[in-house]
Amino acid sequence: MNYSIQPEQRNKIVKILKDISRQCDLDAIAVVTVEGKELAFFAQKGTDPAIMAALSSALNSAGQQAANQIKYGVLDQLIIKGTEGFMILQNAGKVIIFGASREIFSLALSMNIINRYKDEVNNTFD
Repeated sequence: MNYSIQPEQRNKIVKILKDISRQCDLDAIAVVTVEGKELAFFAQKGTDPAIMAALSSALNSAGQQAANQIKYGVLDQLIIKGTEGFMILQNAGKVIIFGASREIFSLALSMNIINRYKDEVNNTFD
């Protein structure tokens, strides 16, 4: 995938991420390529976007391999829940939507909202 995106594509992605953020309580939200390049990233201070993009790519790849091994089809979402928060990786075609929060009670809501926007994000790259 070409890592340079047009300004109108970036603006559309930023708008989508803002829409998602208005609907659920996330500490970090991003769109990254499946290869691990950040396209848009918003997070609390101290979070390294390059590291989070690379980790998202690696986790997505491992999740897809696991889904293939157990014959669960194409990976849709990957949820990582720790004792103090969670991360959601949502496959969106050519890219991954990443969301993270310390508000555990908002996990199901965040999963649904991020899933709702995956086609809109994917269509940005058509």
